Amino acid sequence: MDQPSEADAVYIISVAAEIVGMHPQTLRVYERKGLVEPYRTPGGTRRYSQEDLDRLFLIQDMSNEGVNIEGIKRVLKLRAENERLRAQVDRLRRLLEDAEVRRGTTINTTFIAAKKKRPLPDIRRDV
Repeated sequence: MDQPSEADAVYIISVAAEIVGMHPQTLRVYERKGLVEPYRTPGGTRRYSQEDLDRLFLIQDMSNEGVNIEGIKRVLKLRAENERLRAQVDRLRRLLEDAEVRRGTTINTTFIAAKKKRPLPDIRRDV
């Protein structure tokens, strides 16, 4: 999980808690459990970003559906891994497209030909 920047983290804990409809102590518990990691000012004050709030809404939804803290952790970890893999696939697709454009250079044309025979499947799925 990326640490939000100071510019992104604008909500103090009481405001964040009110926005997501949780008690501030719940936000502290979620932080201790590693579910959310708000920005900390030099004085130690928690500041929440919109990304943090979106994550808290997701946590709240899963909790309301009966998912326990460990299950929520696992789901969040899998979502992060999925995002990382999607970004990697997108990057590899761009590299292959760039290689096709430069077909006449020193690019391994065997690899490009293999791509022509079996294009990468579109793995994007609506969740």
